[in-house]
Amino acid sequence: MTEPEKALEKEFEKQIGIGKTKIGLAVALVLVVILAISTLVLLMRVNSLQNNVDYLTAENDHLQWQLDEGRFDFYYVFPAEQRFGVYDLEDELYGYEWIEPYREGVFDCSEMSAYLEWELENKGWHTLIVVGDSPFGSGRHAWLLVECEQGKYMPVESTNIEIVWWEDSYFDNYFIYDHEFETIQDALAYSETEFDWWK
Repeated sequence: MTEPEKALEKEFEKQIGIGKTKIGLAVALVLVVILAISTLVLLMRVNSLQNNVDYLTAENDHLQWQLDEGRFDFYYVFPAEQRFGVYDLEDELYGYEWIEPYREGVFDCSEMSAYLEWELENKGWHTLIVVGDSPFGSGRHAWLLVECEQGKYMPVESTNIEIVWWEDSYFDNYFIYDHEFETIQDALAYSETEFDWWK
C-alpha cells in the first residue's frame, strides 16, 4: 500500500470511527448470529424429523396391529346353527386323514389341533384347543375338546383325528390341561409359532 493510500485509509477511519479491529469484531458477531440462527433452524428441523419418525413408528405399529387382527376376519365362517351329537361328530370325522405327516416342531399336535379346530368350527362344531401334559404321559401335548351337548365336551385326538371315547383308560386325563383357547388368535397369543398350521 502506498503512502497516500495509507493516509486516505487513516482519514477514513477517523471520519467513520471504525478501525480494522472493529470491522473484524462486527463480522465475527454477524457470523455468530448466523451460526446461532442456523443451529436453531437445524435443531427445529431435527425435532420435526424426530416427530415424523415417532408418528411413522406409531402408524406402522397401528397398521401392524390392524393386519394381525384383520388377517383372521375371514378365518371363521360361523354357520347359522351349532352342531351337536357325539355320533354326528364321529360321522363328521370319518374319512379325515392327514395328507401332511406328523413332524415334531413343524406339523405336530399343536398345528394339527389348530387346523382341525378351524375345520370343525367352520362346520358348526364349537371346538376348543387345549394344551397340557399329555393325557397318556408322553410330555406336552395339544388336543381338542368339541362340544357335543350343551356344555359337555368330548376329547378329539388331533394327531389321529379320532374321538377319545368314554371307555378309553385315559379319557378323564383329557380334561386336565393348562391352557384352553377359544380361537386361533388366543392360541397364537400363547405361542405364535406352535399353532400356525398355514405356514
